[in-house]
Amino acid sequence: MTTNNRTVLDTEAGRITAEDPHLRRGARGFPLLPGGYGRSTYYTGAPGPYAIRGEGYRLRDDRGRELIDANNNFTVLIHGNSHPEINQAAVKALSEGASWGIPNIYEWELAELLLSRLPALDQVRFANSGTEAVMSAFRIARASTGRERVIVTRGGYHGTSEVALVSGGPSYTRGITEGVIKDVTTVPLNDVEFLREAVEVAADTYAAIILDLLPNRAGLLSLSEEFVREARDLATRHGIVLIIDETISLRLGFNGLSRDYGIDPDLLTTGKLIGGGFPVGAIAGRAELMQEVDPTRAGSLPHGGTFSGNPVSMAAGAATLRLYSEAEVQRLNRLGDAAREAVNSRIAAVGWEVRGRGSLLRAVPSGIERVDEPTQHRLWWASYERGLLGSPANLLSLSTPMDAGVVDEVADRLTAAVLATAATLNKA
Repeated sequence: MTTNNRTVLDTEAGRITAEDPHLRRGARGFPLLPGGYGRSTYYTGAPGPYAIRGEGYRLRDDRGRELIDANNNFTVLIHGNSHPEINQAAVKALSEGASWGIPNIYEWELAELLLSRLPALDQVRFANSGTEAVMSAFRIARASTGRERVIVTRGGYHGTSEVALVSGGPSYTRGITEGVIKDVTTVPLNDVEFLREAVEVAADTYAAIILDLLPNRAGLLSLSEEFVREARDLATRHGIVLIIDETISLRLGFNGLSRDYGIDPDLLTTGKLIGGGFPVGAIAGRAELMQEVDPTRAGSLPHGGTFSGNPVSMAAGAATLRLYSEAEVQRLNRLGDAAREAVNSRIAAVGWEVRGRGSLLRAVPSGIERVDEPTQHRLWWASYERGLLGSPANLLSLSTPMDAGVVDEVADRLTAAVLATAATLNKA
């Protein structure tokens, strides 16, 4: 709760009070967290609210607001906040032991559930995040092909490993060695000819092509079917590993979004929702590639992670996948499509549009691939003031506790926020 500008958090250990959590300082006088933030991705241009409690699609913050949570921890919480069945599964696993140094049966259950949705793939190895999953996928591809270079698309986001950051441009490549940068070829979004030429000029140097089918960094523009098919054909023809990163887009189809394109990847990386709100990542792939991390084979790649496959994440993830049935996938996608259409009809006149697919939406100025940060922050605060919580980049993700009435409210609040932001920008 907030009283006289003081933030008070109640915990089992007692009450934590601070004038502003962002400004809490340690003994040497510095903020406890760099800039006052535990993640750079929290930043919205000014000190923001702190979460106090979430339930279903609602979230309460330390400023006394009740918000419609369409951030859902950056798309993780497909079943919203504090889902009782997921909580029960996690608590049961935790009560038996948070993590061990030997395998646990929960890992097998989640692996079976995940692979049942990915019928073209044979095996899965778990990690602690989507970033770790992508790092491992690149290493598997390099080991299996004996090559080093990779192709990424501009605007694709594949976590925070050095290779994955290169496609973000100069602001992301500070601190990354020139050797890593030279190993990455960035292809313009949906430029089929550029992709073809990039591969064919040096096909025997490429280990992998990685695709983000609905890149949020590019304003939630979809990859075209022609571009994705060309990537699949080039990879097959030249012995390159095709990696589809479905860390976010897995939610859009019971079999993932790649199946909607009619293609199968060689490796698929994912995370977020499959951990039920707990840390997780996964690499699923064909057996001839996944054997690279089979410890029973001589010369296999070492793969670890102290908390990889931990029982709490695995149990919560299994509960999440069981709850996210094909009917729920389709229902949520229909709601998202309807919301996108409704908002677009109201904001087109001010030069904005809502992009996305199914249960993912993002409002951006029309025709722009990358939205500048000040504009993103203006829209975030305009949405927050109207009781709608999105990501700092204004990505909205629906959750299964939402019904048509709630999604209509999301559409109304987003429309009002966009109109207010557009008016402010026009005056600037």
